[in-house]
Amino acid sequence: MNIDAGTIFYMLVKSNILCMNTGSVWLIDSDIDDQEMIRQVWKELQLTNELKFFDKGDEAMDYLGTIQTAPFIIICELHLPKINGFELRERMLATDSLKFKSVPFIFWTAHASEEHVTRAYDLSVHGFFIKRPSFEDVKVTFLNIINYWLRCEMPPKKEK
Repeated sequence: MNIDAGTIFYMLVKSNILCMNTGSVWLIDSDIDDQEMIRQVWKELQLTNELKFFDKGDEAMDYLGTIQTAPFIIICELHLPKINGFELRERMLATDSLKFKSVPFIFWTAHASEEHVTRAYDLSVHGFFIKRPSFEDVKVTFLNIINYWLRCEMPPKKEK
C-alpha cells in the first residue's frame, strides 16, 4: 500500500499523535486568488487553525499591537502595497514584545532574486518559498510548512 505524506499527516492529527498548535495562521498577501487557493488548501488538508488574512503589511502590524497571544505562524508575500514584507519584518523585530519572538515568519512570494533571499535571512526569517502555480504544489508546500512547525519545539507565545 502506498501512502502519501498528506495522508500520514492527516492520520497523525486525527489520532492526536501530533498535537495541533491552536494558534491562528496569518497570511499577509494582497492577491485574492492566492488567498482563495489557501482557503481551499486548508479545507482539503482539514487544518483547524484559524486563517487570518491581511491585504497589507501595515494592517497586520496594527493588529499585532492589539492581541495578547501571538499567531502560530505568519506567512507573508514579499511584494505588498504600502510597506513590503522586508519592512514589515523589520518593524516586527523592532518591537519589544516577547510574544513575537517565537512566531515563525515565512516569506511565500511570486518571485525573488538571490538578494531578496539573502536579505530575508539577514532578517531572521524562518523560511523562504516561491509560489508555484499549481494547486498541488501549493498544497505540498503548506503541508510541509505546517507539519514542520507543528513538530518544532517553541517557547510560549503569550506575553509575560
